[in-house]
Amino acid sequence: GASSQDVSPFYVDSTGRLFIRPGTPVYLFMGTTPDGKDAVKLNSFDNKATTISWTGHGPQQLTHMDLYLGRNIRFNLFVDGLPPKTTASFSSQKGFQKDNTIFISGAAIVELQGYDPSSGVNTVFYSINGSDFEPYKKPLIFEKEGESRLAFYSIDNVGNKEDEGERIIVVDTTPPSTIMKIDGPQHNDVVASRSKFVLTATDSIGVRETMYSINDGYLSEYTRPITISSLPEGEHTLNWYSVDMVGNVEPTNHFNFFVDRTPPMVFEEIMGNTYMVAGKEFSSGRSQLRIVAVDNKAGIKEIRYSINKEPYKIYEKPIFLSDITGAVTVRSYAVDNVENKGTSDAEGMQFSMPEVDITGPDIKHLFTGPKLMLRDTIWISPLTKVSITANDKGSGLHRIEYRINDTAPIPYEESFTVSEPNHHKVVCTAWDNVENLNISNFSFGVDAKAPEISCNFSVKPYKYIIEEDERIPVFTLGTQIYIGATDDIVGVESVMVTINDAREKAYTQPLSGFKANQTHTITIRAIDKLGNVEVKTIRFRIE
Repeated sequence: GASSQDVSPFYVDSTGRLFIRPGTPVYLFMGTTPDGKDAVKLNSFDNKATTISWTGHGPQQLTHMDLYLGRNIRFNLFVDGLPPKTTASFSSQKGFQKDNTIFISGAAIVELQGYDPSSGVNTVFYSINGSDFEPYKKPLIFEKEGESRLAFYSIDNVGNKEDEGERIIVVDTTPPSTIMKIDGPQHNDVVASRSKFVLTATDSIGVRETMYSINDGYLSEYTRPITISSLPEGEHTLNWYSVDMVGNVEPTNHFNFFVDRTPPMVFEEIMGNTYMVAGKEFSSGRSQLRIVAVDNKAGIKEIRYSINKEPYKIYEKPIFLSDITGAVTVRSYAVDNVENKGTSDAEGMQFSMPEVDITGPDIKHLFTGPKLMLRDTIWISPLTKVSITANDKGSGLHRIEYRINDTAPIPYEESFTVSEPNHHKVVCTAWDNVENLNISNFSFGVDAKAPEISCNFSVKPYKYIIEEDERIPVFTLGTQIYIGATDDIVGVESVMVTINDAREKAYTQPLSGFKANQTHTITIRAIDKLGNVEVKTIRFRIE
């Protein structure tokens, strides 16, 4: 860098003022021309050249006594003994200084300016990160993020050199980062009206300000948590950003949120069948208290209930009430996920517990008509009616269904018959008025086949004749007829005969005594023990 010896110790400014550096030896010359071309050096009395020098700082005078004129002639000069001072400046919008460190953004510049009130500044020199000093000619630009060392000094017009100054230049091009947190009830993007938004900004060199707005409102400086109690229910947007101490601006952040002011709606109901009989209410014993809550936005956090003024409990699933008798008072409330609290429309739901009926109806069946028990099976005929009855001593009978074998269930309304021969199984289900049920089943067989009739004559016919296009056997006088009947399942109950047009009578012995020279007609009717009937007619002639 430059030194004091590189600058003349004399300096004349534009007004003609002479400045001299202190301690500079000065020789006096005398001449007759303004430019001093013919000047000669003045010597002391011993004819030796002597010099004059000044110390300190301030104006000085050379005085000459002009004997001819009879007065002193004064020559003014200024002894400049103080060095200049250099300042480093920057845009306050793009940086700030703390102690000996200047923080600036990448778009800012640093300017050096020397000041000397006496002879004035000759040159300002600077050095960056230990490089050689060079004259300062234009503002310094620091673009690379990081830290640099700037050294500088100035020399005035008489060679006074300032002590080196130093600044640490920190270039920061990174904007702040601002985090938003919600102080108060929140569920995803749904918040309560009493919640607050807390903005926290961080930056390596410091945050100047944080600005925010809600929806399309005006920007405001953030100084305390943002309240939203005045916002109406619905969708809103919070916008915010921060600016650091050197003017770096954070991109605007956005948070869309919903202000939920509506509490949940709570409904209570008793689940399970009840039925009134003669002024008395019955239930199945499965009655439950069910509490339902709905919320418009945030969703349900919890439901709590109290029965008969007991401490509130968390509702998780329907509550069985079978252990409670008499009057019941239920109170409940629900809290949504942003702490809005809603109570049931009823101040307290009150009701009386019904009498518990936990048994199903008693089921019976009845066969009306022919029936017969053989060994372990009941046999009925196709004409036998099957009836199903049920009785419930509590809430009363509601309905009966039955199915035969593997058929679909049939609602029972009246007695029925079964015509298909075979073994059958009937499954009955009966419900009472509170949906208790009972199941019963029974089996039976259906015999639809009549007995088989056999007729045998004591002699063989000796001839045949044709009467009315019918071939008629002819027997001799004194012929007897033997009649028999057999049944495969239940057996024969009786055999009845009608001879010609006589009255029907029971067959008990062989038939005989038929008149000669006459055609006879016998109608035989065999009946089994279930009333199945087989009829057979025979015609023959006696001669």
